[in-house]
Amino acid sequence: MNTLSGARLHFGRQTLNVIAKNVQAYVLDRGKLAEANYRSAVKAGVEVKLGSRLDLERIRDFDDGNTVIVGADGAVSSVARAFAFPQIKSFVLTYKAEYKNAKINNRNIVDLYFSKKYAQGFFGWVAPYSDSVAELGIGITDKVKKHSMMAFDSFTGTEEVKGTIDGAELIKGHASIIPVSSRAKTAEGNVILLGDAAGQTKATTGGGIIFGIACAKVAARSIYLHIKDGRKLSLYDKDWRRSYGADLKMHAALHDYYSKVSEAHMERFIGIAKALGAESFFSKYGDMDSPTLMLKRLFLRKLVK
Repeated sequence: MNTLSGARLHFGRQTLNVIAKNVQAYVLDRGKLAEANYRSAVKAGVEVKLGSRLDLERIRDFDDGNTVIVGADGAVSSVARAFAFPQIKSFVLTYKAEYKNAKINNRNIVDLYFSKKYAQGFFGWVAPYSDSVAELGIGITDKVKKHSMMAFDSFTGTEEVKGTIDGAELIKGHASIIPVSSRAKTAEGNVILLGDAAGQTKATTGGGIIFGIACAKVAARSIYLHIKDGRKLSLYDKDWRRSYGADLKMHAALHDYYSKVSEAHMERFIGIAKALGAESFFSKYGDMDSPTLMLKRLFLRKLVK
């Protein structure tokens, strides 16, 4: 749908501009992505059953001791509940809506707004789809006793944002839930959890496609080795954490930090960071998925100097 080269991060009176010279992210149509995945699955020989739901009892019926069961059924996973996996401890509740005829000054830049007034524990965003279509969204911690749509109304009524949709037409909107912590266990016996069901998402942004795909490859190999060599399927948990656990933990630490500190503190912090060249560094070396790689680049940069 669109490409993004950077972001403007707004913290009160401070704005951190992280703008690269090349494409840093892609804006995808999740519906079309799901359709493409469906076609690929059918082509590969997968039997897809539409229009039916699995209750907990039917899910447990699949457990014959030999069949591998993969729970890739989202943040409130029925598979996880059916087999009593540890609960995910933290979620972000979101509400987002698409508008046409929106006022967009740069279709390749996303704006992120951090404020405890309307986005406790997360942030609001304006993400362009094109020159005139944009998605506006908000996320709040599930610890706040508040519906995400109420937070969305507060966000879209702010001076910084309301001009974007002044005169625009609402296309559609919906609420969702995103895990921002991983389950303590994601494999047991012949059952494994994957993607949002496992909590394999970036706590900083809520993004789950990149890590979901990466962990799916780990899961596929774990299943292959289990069937071929009898390797314990439960080792999948260690396998994916070995490869991606450090990055997900760092995303979680960053999320915890900006969720807990005051807005005044964040404003001062961003001001100091800008003075130290943070905008230039993140624009050149920033990595949306791997903060550990960014730290390595920062360390190497210091060594070179």
